[in-house]
Amino acid sequence: MEVLRRSSVFAAEVMEVFDRSPTDKELVSQAKALCRDYINCRLIQAGVSWSKPEYNAPVPGGKLAEVSTILLRLGDELEYIRPNVYRNIARQLNISLHSESVVSDAFLAVAAQIFTAG
Repeated sequence: MEVLRRSSVFAAEVMEVFDRSPTDKELVSQAKALCRDYINCRLIQAGVSWSKPEYNAPVPGGKLAEVSTILLRLGDELEYIRPNVYRNIARQLNISLHSESVVSDAFLAVAAQIFTAG
């Protein structure tokens, strides 16, 4: 029940941040920024980060930064609740991480599944 409550609170906060309907272009841009920030934060936590980030992080204190913080907390909660889902992803997908093309193909396949599922 706690997860459902937190999820609904998260949804309400996201809807509050976006008090108007963004255009498709704005939505894609915001989604990209949130994904980049999420991935960058996870890489930093894992100790695998580049010295110079190749993206602009959401402006601190801005609405997108608020959503990013909520998204990171939600990710932490999901990883805490279901750690086996988020560990050893390569083994779960039965791929080798030694080839960039294999990793790229796997990432694109998962992304395509996510986007076709809605």
